[in-house]
Amino acid sequence: MTATPVETTLAERVLEWTEGLCDSLTENYKQHSIRMYQAGDSDYSRKQLESVENGTWKGTKFVIKNGRKYYKIMQHEFDTFRDRNEYRESSVHAFVDKKTGEVYKPASYNSPAKYVRFDMRVITDRDNLHNPLFTGWAGGYLYLR
Repeated sequence: MTATPVETTLAERVLEWTEGLCDSLTENYKQHSIRMYQAGDSDYSRKQLESVENGTWKGTKFVIKNGRKYYKIMQHEFDTFRDRNEYRESSVHAFVDKKTGEVYKPASYNSPAKYVRFDMRVITDRDNLHNPLFTGWAGGYLYLR
């Protein structure tokens, strides 16, 4: 008897989609920062652009914090205060239901808002979440329209 390929479960796909959203948000923030540095005319802006180009830039990144019911997408800032040189939690960007892939705007640090904003099971919603022209690192796309 031959082994059959194991199909991915919805929960595994939700995790992959959430990781992809974090990658998209991180890249969106990086592109935003590049535009801001290019508009600047200071030594700081030039140094930051150089660090982006040579791969040493330590800007904001978005990571998953695993909870009981939700994945919490966290914004992490690189902290250089008092020579700490480490990433620290900054704010909650969104909540993703681990079982369904439904995306919520945060109501507080520990809980999502009442209404679902996107459903990653829906292809158009998932495509929008990975579109840098639609999704922004600041989270404006999570407000109800």
